Amino acid sequence: MFRLIVVYEISFILFWNILYHSSSGVENWFQEKFVTAIYTVLSTMVLGFTIAYIVYMTLKISGISAKLKNLKDPRKT
Repeated sequence: MFRLIVVYEISFILFWNILYHSSSGVENWFQEKFVTAIYTVLSTMVLGFTIAYIVYMTLKISGISAKLKNLKDPRKT
């Protein structure tokens, strides 16, 4: 679960950096509406975490995660 959170955070930071440095005019939006920008960034981050957590809990409740753990690594055969 910790790896999932770290991967999500890294992808989130990369996404916002690409969006910020692209020529989409988001720089001016960040400067003009700073509080709105902070809210949007945090709410997007929470939404992504919620979706990842729902997928994780669905796999855990349905028993698919236990089946995935029992699979043997084909690289070690």
